[in-house]
Amino acid sequence: MRSVIATKLVKDKGYPLYRAALVMGVTPAAVANYMNGKRGTAIKSMIEKDQRLMEMIGDLVDKMASSGSTNQLATYYCILCAEGKRVLKRNGISLPSCLYESNLMLK
Repeated sequence: MRSVIATKLVKDKGYPLYRAALVMGVTPAAVANYMNGKRGTAIKSMIEKDQRLMEMIGDLVDKMASSGSTNQLATYYCILCAEGKRVLKRNGISLPSCLYESNLMLK
């Protein structure tokens, strides 16, 4: 998912690699690797084929671009991650629940 986010920040929003890295909380090398297809490619096509998830990622990127940071976006990341797991599950990839999801299931 970070690969898609990095691509949108750099290509769609015109962010330099360093600024995208800062906003995403990753290294510039990670963003460069996402952009060059050296990292984050395993499930990228599954993510990009899911319209709902791509809309959610687009919303996140818009929020990141407007605020310049991710400090206020932690909850949005959780929702995005949960949706991403649903997309992967529909494609035969099952990931374990995180503590947040486990707590929701217990309630």
